[in-house]
Amino acid sequence: MMKKILVLTILLFTIQSFSQEKNDCDERTLPYWANGINSRIEGENPALRKAFEKIQLSETEIQPKNGFVTLRLNISKTGKLCDIETFQIDENYKSTEFNNGQLIKELEQIAIGLTDWKRDKDYKTYNLIRLKIKDGRIEEIF
Repeated sequence: MMKKILVLTILLFTIQSFSQEKNDCDERTLPYWANGINSRIEGENPALRKAFEKIQLSETEIQPKNGFVTLRLNISKTGKLCDIETFQIDENYKSTEFNNGQLIKELEQIAIGLTDWKRDKDYKTYNLIRLKIKDGRIEEIF
């Protein structure tokens, strides 16, 4: 009886493990520049600047006035956005929240709208979008 239960348990576990659908976002993430992956947004830097142009023109009183925002976009091998990690630092490289966290929410919404991710090889990658904030404005997007 115990042997039958053990065999049944192993059989059920095996069936379950094979039946689980693998999610593209669960794969290992590689940097956009590794091994010829060459992951990028269609249109590259001009496309990024255009996507963030409206917020760049409208946000003129960002607090604190100087620092950097980095958005790390994790993109599946099929070009789907898996998630976004964000980093905000002031001019002294100390962690901060620009406009009490409101700016990052707006930037994330813009990043979610970026859909034309291209790559030379099919791997899950991350891509970085950096924004330089100077004198209360988004000065540079790279």
